[in-house]
Amino acid sequence: MRRLRFVPHAGTALATASALVMLGACAPKATIAPVPEVVVALPPLPAGHAVLAAMNERYIGKWYMTMTYKQNVTIITTSGRQTRQVWNQYLTLPGRQRIDYLPLGSRSGVLYADGKLHAFANGKAQDVRQGWNPQLVLTGDVYTQMVDTTVRQLESLGFDLSIARKAQWDGKEVWVVGAADGDSTSSQFWVDTDSLLVRRILVRDASGAKPSVTETRFLSYRSVGGYPVAHSTRAYRDGRLYFRGEATNILIAERLSVELFEPQNWVRSQVKR
Repeated sequence: MRRLRFVPHAGTALATASALVMLGACAPKATIAPVPEVVVALPPLPAGHAVLAAMNERYIGKWYMTMTYKQNVTIITTSGRQTRQVWNQYLTLPGRQRIDYLPLGSRSGVLYADGKLHAFANGKAQDVRQGWNPQLVLTGDVYTQMVDTTVRQLESLGFDLSIARKAQWDGKEVWVVGAADGDSTSSQFWVDTDSLLVRRILVRDASGAKPSVTETRFLSYRSVGGYPVAHSTRAYRDGRLYFRGEATNILIAERLSVELFEPQNWVRSQVKR
């Protein structure tokens, strides 16, 4: 339980002392009882909120604000066919991520900005959707913004933050937020209890005729410029591996233009690298 201690205001103490001096001349000497300390009990944070607060407290002010990298991607179809691509990724935290599909001449990719997803093909906007990117929120934003903001974003995505438990994952102890033991279909995230870095994110999508679950795993955390970065990612849809990603050419704290994350400047702001 959190406890808040109340200490009387200094002005109150000074006024009390002055009155006692004046009374001392005309009153018998007396023993003054000390002012009691008032302790106010605050309710504990809900389980999931507490995990997010711990993640934030560990890294706030100690996390990168921008990152760029090249990602070698493999897309795997249901028939097993593999397609290889290269993506240029740009992040400005909190809340902004741009992915350019190479070659740049295709002028295609996606942009996450201000709680919206923008999709582009041949330089033209194809789709705009409301919603936050849970991967971006839990691998970057959580360490660079107010905890209440992260809570609102995750709850809007369907994560039940009232549920948290400990489990084992890949030989390490983790916090599981959003799902009870044995529940593999609810939206949830798994956080290493030691490093407080996210290891797994599962997102339930019930918008289609049949609900589906997409799981992203973050592997091979290594230090880049003193910051932990997951170099490998794997994504599964309903248990089937469909995405592999390997990050290379990672740069931290590079100055990125505002235009890079403005949908109206998608083509004009492309960066050749």
